[in-house]
Amino acid sequence: MKFLNGLLPSHDLTYSDVFMVPSRSAVTSRLDVDLTTPDGVGTTLPLVVANMTAISGRRMAETVARRGGIAVLPQDIPVPALIDTIAAVKGCHTVFETPITIAPNAPVAELLAVLGKRVHRTAVVLDGQAPVGIVTEEDCAAVDRFAQVKDVMKGTLA
Repeated sequence: MKFLNGLLPSHDLTYSDVFMVPSRSAVTSRLDVDLTTPDGVGTTLPLVVANMTAISGRRMAETVARRGGIAVLPQDIPVPALIDTIAAVKGCHTVFETPITIAPNAPVAELLAVLGKRVHRTAVVLDGQAPVGIVTEEDCAAVDRFAQVKDVMKGTLA
């Protein structure tokens, strides 16, 4: 660790040692914040994602990690869930998104509730661990929401 003068600090500070004076920011809205980098790369992703439950979950951690950032997971998540989330993020592919998966006997309504989480709006249908088909949002367009995924998917159950 180095300080601005290039020297190591002679002592460490904790949050208890520092008093930060709150003040009004010049930023009037979070929509006014510009995250573009000065090097012209064009990325607008944050380097660190806040540890808020509504913001930093498994999906966000996976997406930001894939792009070189880090997500701080909320402290109110149970430890077993944190362990599962960290394992999932570390186990995900570094380039390709983790697909949405669903069981063949799941209702179409359950599928439609999660399809919006991916740009491609497609899910892989798994029978146990074996992929047996795919289903898209278009496949579910004129279907009863209580119908089963296996009735609308492309592919066959073996």
